[in-house]
Amino acid sequence: IAVPGGTRPLWAFVIVLAHSRAMWAELVIDLGAESLRRSLVRASTYFGGSPRQWLFDNAKAVVIERVGDAVRFHPSLIDLAGRLHVQPALCAPRKPTDKGKVERSIRYLKDRFFAARTFHSIAHGNAQLLEFFAGIADQRPHPRWPDRSVADVFAEERPRLLALPDPLPETDTVAPISVDKTASIKLDTNRYSVPAIFARKTLTLVANDTSVRVLDGATEVANHLRSWGRHQIVETREHRASILQEKKQARDLKGRDR
Repeated sequence: IAVPGGTRPLWAFVIVLAHSRAMWAELVIDLGAESLRRSLVRASTYFGGSPRQWLFDNAKAVVIERVGDAVRFHPSLIDLAGRLHVQPALCAPRKPTDKGKVERSIRYLKDRFFAARTFHSIAHGNAQLLEFFAGIADQRPHPRWPDRSVADVFAEERPRLLALPDPLPETDTVAPISVDKTASIKLDTNRYSVPAIFARKTLTLVANDTSVRVLDGATEVANHLRSWGRHQIVETREHRASILQEKKQARDLKGRDR
């Protein structure tokens, strides 16, 4: 997908309920553990509950280490599974039958949704996915009971899903981050501005796929829309003015950047 400053690979997270074959998917750029947590929480919200087990492929965001049947899951996944009372499990290596249901659903999405379809942003693509599920995917005949639709079977399965906790688990990335001498933080090749008084200090980053927040203790000092471009500078007029006030010689350089 084209982004400011270049292009990025575009991925799709797909989850399928094994009994009803109801599916949910979203387009993502990030393949990290926090992105997986976000997608799992959003999928559970869409379904109105959680299944009792998640069966995963052997992705790096899921498995840190595996030796035979001994598996060490990613800590963030274990934490989320515990909060939702779901058992994480893994497909056996080189046994495609273990994930046949989701593989067939991915083929269905490729043939019925992605083929000859265009979208100008991730949000636009995800909005089209929701329309596709409601109008087409959920109305298809169930593979085991062809006289019933997937939506009909899901209506029976939904009350049997595990209830979701209130509030839902947090999925933001929270980590300490250093502010450089230009009063900026760096996240995924992009720079985000903070007030000049925090230059060369350590603050707290709270980020998700839509926003980037910077905290000084419990006080929010900066809030930006998340940029998925490459090597972009994201700053506010107030932060720029504070830098120019602190460093008069930066005025010409800042004007040149502009």
